[in-house]
Amino acid sequence: MSMTAERTIEAQIRSASRIEPHKLPRLKLLGEEWAEAATKDFAEFCGGGLSAEFAGVAPLTIGAGAPEARDAALCLMLRSPQWTEIGFVLGDAMAADLFAEAIFGGPGRSRASAGSMQRALTALDKRLAEKGLATFAEAANPVFAEIAPLDLKSDLFVSTAIPEELDELLPADGRGFIVLTFRLRLGDVSASLRACLPEKAFAMHRRKLATVPERAAPAADETWAKNIQEGLQLADLEVRALLDERQITLGEVSRFAVGQTIVLDATMDSLIVVECEEQRLFRGRMGMTRDAYVVRIEEKIDPTEEFIDDILAD
Repeated sequence: MSMTAERTIEAQIRSASRIEPHKLPRLKLLGEEWAEAATKDFAEFCGGGLSAEFAGVAPLTIGAGAPEARDAALCLMLRSPQWTEIGFVLGDAMAADLFAEAIFGGPGRSRASAGSMQRALTALDKRLAEKGLATFAEAANPVFAEIAPLDLKSDLFVSTAIPEELDELLPADGRGFIVLTFRLRLGDVSASLRACLPEKAFAMHRRKLATVPERAAPAADETWAKNIQEGLQLADLEVRALLDERQITLGEVSRFAVGQTIVLDATMDSLIVVECEEQRLFRGRMGMTRDAYVVRIEEKIDPTEEFIDDILAD
């Protein structure tokens, strides 16, 4: 096999391993679930209400010198038995302050309101930040377990010379990543986290990640439905029995007077209409019991037939 053919095959293999997040909609759902899981895990050791929000997913290739990490103040390397490459989580300058304040139960005040300036991280800051990043990273394990197992374990924590450390650790053929971006929030304070996972971690799971599971319809609350049904049954409605109807002119109406008799076509044997809220429902026969008039239901009115009869009558 020629050198050119070998290079062509190698290029095709590399191209096949490339991940296009926009073609894998389930990654977004997993990112949202990751944020929810991390928020719950933070609550176990944070006195403040620290929360994570998923912001997006995109591909990333780390270049020579790792310039993509120059704005990071925190970095936690990640290992997994599922792949040989290195993953990592990057946090911005605010992340360390946010983790420290959340762990000690702070309300989350912005730098402007607190009047503080960016300071060098202390040993305690680093320990707390490492704890926060490790908790965040490992919250992904149960979320991805059935789709694309990650089994993430925290490794080296870095807070200085992060681009140089990454450039030294990342091999030339292991610089392709899928980046899931998150916002951490505590009160008025927010920080950015970027979870950078090797493309190869998802390459074998494209089919699962390309499909979005159908959401099951929420189970009906039988108690709620029963209460609604009983409540509707107790609603007050107006029922009318119409003896007869006839058309007259406006002039005849204007000449109505007390004591005048209006002749109807109905007889004692005629079916009269029973309606509710102006909706015709039944026909029945009129009768008497003691001193009251009554109506015995004889038949149900078909709205379609009623409509056709009205048209033919016109």
